[in-house]
Amino acid sequence: MGDLHMNSQAALEVIDHAQAVNADLILQVGDFGYWPRAEHGAGVEFLTLVDDALASAGLELWFVPGNHEDWPELARLPIGHEGRRAIGARIFELPVGYRWTWGSTRWLAVGGAPSVDKHLRTEGVDWFPEEEVTERQAAALIDAGRADVVVAHDAPMGTPFLRERLQQDAPPPLRRNWWPLEAVVRADAHQERTRRILDGVHASRWFHGHHHVRYSSTIEAAHGTVRVEGLALDGTPPSELTLLVDAQGEELPLP
Repeated sequence: MGDLHMNSQAALEVIDHAQAVNADLILQVGDFGYWPRAEHGAGVEFLTLVDDALASAGLELWFVPGNHEDWPELARLPIGHEGRRAIGARIFELPVGYRWTWGSTRWLAVGGAPSVDKHLRTEGVDWFPEEEVTERQAAALIDAGRADVVVAHDAPMGTPFLRERLQQDAPPPLRRNWWPLEAVVRADAHQERTRRILDGVHASRWFHGHHHVRYSSTIEAAHGTVRVEGLALDGTPPSELTLLVDAQGEELPLP
């Protein structure tokens, strides 16, 4: 599932859709909407509603953190013995670097991305420096060994689709967009960092959100062809917001 942004209606629609296609688990690619300190208890209400709906459906939801989450509040929660943070009875956050195996397929969680709109936000309230994958984290992820499938928030640099969409063949000052130049430079640097992770772990598939558009693309890396799947955001139909895959990360036809 793509970016949810604490949208209760979209969450319920995805849970219904997951039931309809006989999914075993919902994996969410960041900007889930973890805002327990949101005004008027809206963040707690959202978590309770989603947790209850998951219980009724017999499903769990795992999410990597996006840039738009309350990172300090996430860090306050303990990491369980299985390596995940329990947000509710059926909602779990996958910390940066969390690894798991389904069958013989190795999966890796890489949450985080830079907020290009941070100039419109307040540090410590709705923007947090912890949102980005650091160089130290990237090096540690690579040192930890190979992963076949990466579930991330940001995209790796080099997908033909995003390169064209974000005008990345042009220098940042010459691109046509409304974000501050510093934000565009930081965004490029983060995609370069995630690309180093992709190359370093020899991933063959990469799922992400953050860019709010559904697309499929490939990267011809030194270790082989990498399939990159970008997911859309809340408010879009299930065909853009979700993707049904098997334990190897291969797309499945809808029943």
